[in-house]
Amino acid sequence: MTQHAPTLSRASEHGDLRPLLQRFVERRLGHRADSEDIVQEIYVRLYDYRRTRSIGDVGAFCFTVARNLINDHLRRVRRVGVAEAVSEELICPAPRADEILAYRERVDVLIRALKAMPALRREVFTRRRLEEQPIATIAADLGMTNAAVERHCGRAVADLRHALARRGLALDEGA
Repeated sequence: MTQHAPTLSRASEHGDLRPLLQRFVERRLGHRADSEDIVQEIYVRLYDYRRTRSIGDVGAFCFTVARNLINDHLRRVRRVGVAEAVSEELICPAPRADEILAYRERVDVLIRALKAMPALRREVFTRRRLEEQPIATIAADLGMTNAAVERHCGRAVADLRHALARRGLALDEGA
């Protein structure tokens, strides 16, 4: 673990632990499907733990959980016998747990940013971008020009992008 400290530190800062965890688990198990399951479980446990407590070193937490899950897995395999190979057809097409957690984190940041916006900007943005109301309707209802509605929407998107950028996240393309 000491040899991974600089890499782990950088990964923790950039939120890019998944490849390191994947290699760590896969080297110990020698089976990609099982290692993917364990990495997903690590992210689920990280998310659950963070909901009630803070974590000083996310990388250390994840690798500790990884070691425990690997040990549990190996005990189960020894108890059951030889683990059955998982067919590629059985792999779930749903998003991975870490992807779901990343989306949830973005949603949380965006909700906080929306709540922090001035009321008029938030109303214009939600009516235009979320409720898909025409600009002319919003302008007429609020007694503003079409250009003012467009400016409020542009500023709202800039606020949301800025909130995500402060957390090291990005708004998905097309948003």
